[in-house]
This record gives sequence, C-alpha cells and structure tokens, in this order.
Amino acid sequence: MTAPSWLRSEPARADASRALAGPQAPPWHVLLVDDAPEIHEVTRLVLADAAFSGRPIELASALSAAEARAYLAAHPGTALILLDVVMEADDAGLELVRHIRDTLEDRDVQIILRTGQPGMAPERDVITRYEINGYFLKTELTAQKLTSIVVTGLRTYETIKALRCAQTLAAAPAINDTDGPIDREQERAIRADLEAALHDDTWSVQALPQIDLASNALRGIEMQPAWPTKAGTVSPEQIAALTDDAALLQSLDEALLRRACALARDSGDAPAPRVSMPLLSKHLTDEQLIAMVKTSLADANLHGDALDLQFSGASLGARRLAARALQALGVSITLVDFGLERISLFDLQALRPNRIKIHSKFVRDVTHQSERAVVARAIIALAHTLGVSAIADGVPDSDVLQFFRWEGCDIGQGEALGAPRLT
Repeated sequence: MTAPSWLRSEPARADASRALAGPQAPPWHVLLVDDAPEIHEVTRLVLADAAFSGRPIELASALSAAEARAYLAAHPGTALILLDVVMEADDAGLELVRHIRDTLEDRDVQIILRTGQPGMAPERDVITRYEINGYFLKTELTAQKLTSIVVTGLRTYETIKALRCAQTLAAAPAINDTDGPIDREQERAIRADLEAALHDDTWSVQALPQIDLASNALRGIEMQPAWPTKAGTVSPEQIAALTDDAALLQSLDEALLRRACALARDSGDAPAPRVSMPLLSKHLTDEQLIAMVKTSLADANLHGDALDLQFSGASLGARRLAARALQALGVSITLVDFGLERISLFDLQALRPNRIKIHSKFVRDVTHQSERAVVARAIIALAHTLGVSAIADGVPDSDVLQFFRWEGCDIGQGEALGAPRLT
C-alpha cells in the first residue's frame, strides 16, 4: 500500500531548515490539501524558505480529503490548511471543513479555500455557510500572494493561541468580577467609611502618566483613586467587589468624574492630557451614564476628548449603546484586563474600544518568560488589526520598556515611564 502523501519524504531543504531552527523554534504545521500534484510542487517551492515569527514553515501534503482527515487526526496542532474544493467529490473540501469544525471541534486552525472551479463553490455562498478564513482562486495566487496568505493565516492563528494562553495564565479572576457573595456586615462598615470620605473629601488620587512610546510625549493620565476606611485604603476594584449599593456607587462615580475633569482642566498642558478613570456603577442605565458624563464635562467647560473611561469586557458589553454615544462626544473607551476575561474575537470587534490595555500580569517579566512575550505581542497585533491603540500597563524597567517599543506598542505606563503623583 502506498503511504499517505503526508508521510512521504520531503525535500532535504525543508529538513535542513528544521535542523537549523532547533528545539527552541518548532515549525508551523501547514497542510496543503489538493488532488493536483503540480499544485503541491509549486507551493512547496514557494514556501521552501518561508518562516514566520522566527519559526520555519513545515508544509505537509494530502491528495484527498480522506488523507487530510488522517493527517489532522495525527497532528492536532496544525495551524493552517490550504484547501481545494473539488477532489474525490465535488464537495470534498467543503465536507472536510464541516469535519474539522464540527467533528474535530477545531475552531483555531485557519482554513483557506483555493479553488480552480469557482462555479462549484461560489464565494458568497461558501463564505456565508462555512466557517472558513479566506477564499481565493488558484489563478490569482502569485508567489507573493500565496506567501502573504500563509503569513496572515499564521499570524491570526498565533493571536488566537496566545489569547487562549493568556486566559490559562490568568489564574486569578478578573479584577471586575463581582459575581461572588458579598459580606453584608463588611459592606455596611465599608459603606459608612466611603460615605464619610466622600462627605469630607478625604479620598486621594494618584495621577499616573501615560506616555507615547514612539515620541515620549505625554498622551494621558490615569487616575488611581483610593478611599480611606478603617480596614485600610480600598481601590475601585475592591469597592466593586465589596458593595452593590447603587446610590453609593453612583455617588463615587460622580465624584470621580468631577475629579477627572478638574485634573484635565488644571493640568496646565496644551493640549490638555486625556484623563483615564474607572467606573464603578453597575446599575446605571445608558441614559443615566451619558447624562452624568455630559454634566461633568459641561461643569468643567471641557470637551469629550478630555476623558477616557475604563471598562471591563463584561461591563462594556452591557454598555455598548452608552459607549457609542460617549465616543460620538469624543470620550475614548479603554478595554481593561484584556486576557483575564473570556472575550471572543467576534465580541471584541463588536465592543469597538478605542484602546486595549495589556494587563500588568502579562507585562511583568515579559523579557524573561516567552509565554508572556507571545501574549503581549499578540495583543498588540490584535489591537492594531482592529485599528485601536495598545497600552502596556505596569512597565517596570528599561528592558521591558524596550520590548514594548520594539513591538510597536502605542502607549506605556509604569515605573519606567514615571511614578504616579498625588493630586
């Protein structure tokens, strides 16, 4: 019996590439599924020296959908499939897509359809009905185009795997996760202390500079408020986890907005830096939130571009209408704790933030832990793909700062870029 094509020997050139890569650079597994041997020969020549993200590309061949099923069963980490439509049957490629997505339940592998018979699988119908990541005619695939398709597919796959890695690394729950039970006795004590701090104006704010990593210019200020209680100072995240008192949380947000607007107005810089602040209220309607922000801006005689509001993925998902209205006023939206919450790429695109903050958990030790470097790099690439800015939070030293500059991160904040000052 003839061995499956993916078990047949590959050119020595590919073997040499893998040998040079070494154990620290495992190859990307790319599968070409096509019943035309000449397609395999041309594709292998084009991709012979191709690499992405410091890793070589290992191209495997399958001459039928049946061979592809056997290969995928043995290689669950396949990153990209270049797939013909018409092979042993007119719809063999499309049935293979269904097998991969529904039977193997592999949502990560990137599937690119390449067809020489578009009449058998019209693009509009295929894109709508099948979970594929690209559709191209064989006649339009030049060598450069093929290389670009492969690199783009691998970049998307790397991003997806990095985000899954981020969720695994994040053992702690998201900062804004308040689904746990609230200790009512503790809540009463905290509430009394917070109301006193509001009344006496004894709560404090530290202003942390946000620096443009390309120009070193001041791009904004992040407010880091703290409220005194008998149990010690508490942060916005701790308050959100300790109480769900709607009136109190609204009062705290109103105080934060007033302080943020005052900070922007009195900064003395021209143009005034955008002030970024958290929101605590979980019960405000969209209309109430919009009105509260508008009132604070009007009282300080400021435009919307003076403010940035921080949302977790869950809170932004519930406040999409308010976020769109505020963005129309010039207010920017920052998605915080990215990687610590389960957010699909589809949901992320629908949330439409202006900025994505890379949590400090993935910034610290990024130059020494490869997993964190992959996560950080993927979030930056994803942010830029969506057309939004990436913020590295908690940059501790010059080595980490240089990493994020090199990777094209837009904004940084942390000890290496300036200590917070009390306002």
